[in-house]
Amino acid sequence: MSRPTGAAGLALIKRFEGCRLTAYKPVPTEKYWTIGWGHYGPEVREGQTITQGEADALLAADCQRFADAVDNPAYCPLTARLNANQRDALISFTFNCGAGCLKTLCRGRTLPQICAAMALYDKSNGKPLAGLTRRRRAEQALFNTPVQEDGQKEEEENMVTYQYLTDVPEKFRPVIDQLMTAGIIQGDGSDPAGNGDVIALTHEQVRTLVFVYRGGGFDRRLAAQGLSPAVG
Repeated sequence: MSRPTGAAGLALIKRFEGCRLTAYKPVPTEKYWTIGWGHYGPEVREGQTITQGEADALLAADCQRFADAVDNPAYCPLTARLNANQRDALISFTFNCGAGCLKTLCRGRTLPQICAAMALYDKSNGKPLAGLTRRRRAEQALFNTPVQEDGQKEEEENMVTYQYLTDVPEKFRPVIDQLMTAGIIQGDGSDPAGNGDVIALTHEQVRTLVFVYRGGGFDRRLAAQGLSPAVG
């Protein structure tokens, strides 16, 4: 798993997607239904409802999938040169347009050209949509926002890897311990008690897991193991 989406990218995605806990179709001609924070696909059914925790968990999984695409040179050849804001902007773009469009957007272009070309992706059936135009402008603005020094330090902190449960900061450790007990996080089996297992999670991955846990995203799996849910 690559780095999760940054806070700026997550806020931008939430701003434009909105959250609806009942399945809907933003455009009647859409093939599939949408639910939560813009989660779209054949697994979403007409009339389906989910909890806020489930919506947040779907968002985390979707964002990671699109972050992985942005981090893949096959889709974004200049990925190694992206700063945190450029990466977040492209994750938001990919969330909305798909990995195929990301690949087309980035093919043969410099970073400034990639940013400028985002504006081309504001149409549906060949006609510009005001909402898409606003989103592309917001993504371009984020792409062009310099990364502050404090943000760079935070990003470096997020890349710290915790090899063992005991390395995880104390404020996060009980949640990670619970997820290990439930088998949601798999150690390497080096310690029968679990606490000494090598887990090799980055700081940002730990924060994302805790975020999903606190939103109730793992409640069903916890309950299946006879453990207390985080919500309710």
